[in-house]
Amino acid sequence: RRGGMSGGSGSEPPAEAEQHELCTSLVSKAMSGCKRLQQLRQALEALGVDVPIECIRCPEPEPGQTATAGGYMTANGSVVLCQEWVAHQPAEVPNTLAHELIHAYDDSRAHLDWFNLTHHACTEIRAAQLSGDCTFGRELDRSNINPIRIAKAGERCVRRRAQLSVAMNPACTSALAAADAVQRAWNICSKDFAPFEKVP
Repeated sequence: RRGGMSGGSGSEPPAEAEQHELCTSLVSKAMSGCKRLQQLRQALEALGVDVPIECIRCPEPEPGQTATAGGYMTANGSVVLCQEWVAHQPAEVPNTLAHELIHAYDDSRAHLDWFNLTHHACTEIRAAQLSGDCTFGRELDRSNINPIRIAKAGERCVRRRAQLSVAMNPACTSALAAADAVQRAWNICSKDFAPFEKVP
């Protein structure tokens, strides 16, 4: 699952029907216009997998929590996007779809045990690294780039985001357990760029 910042434009969010239409339109535009998403879709098709993508209404976040962007639904192999989040963060749709489709790809090729924290860490490492979540520009926008710690900023981002995701796994007992899982998976999974030849 991915979280995102709620708010953004300062304007009132569109009504629910308009949110759904906007979300559906942005998904279609991203899937047809983003090379990374086209490669992921082709790789999934080569595995004989069709991943439905659906825009849904999501619950309001708890006070102090960020809104959920969407997620990969392991029970049925689909991807959902929260249309309220999309209305506030339309530019994030391609990266969010890439993140969730990497989970779908990993699940399809490796039949992940989602309660095995090392399995979960592996796909979160790959999703953070290959989706565009941790580019230099995006980390700069998040104010996570320290001028005296520029080296390995991408790696720190991937580790941080993977650990946060693993920590939300019901089988994870602590932040330390999440960090340990990411460390166990790191050497292999950070070098696995499939279905790409390198980090896009």
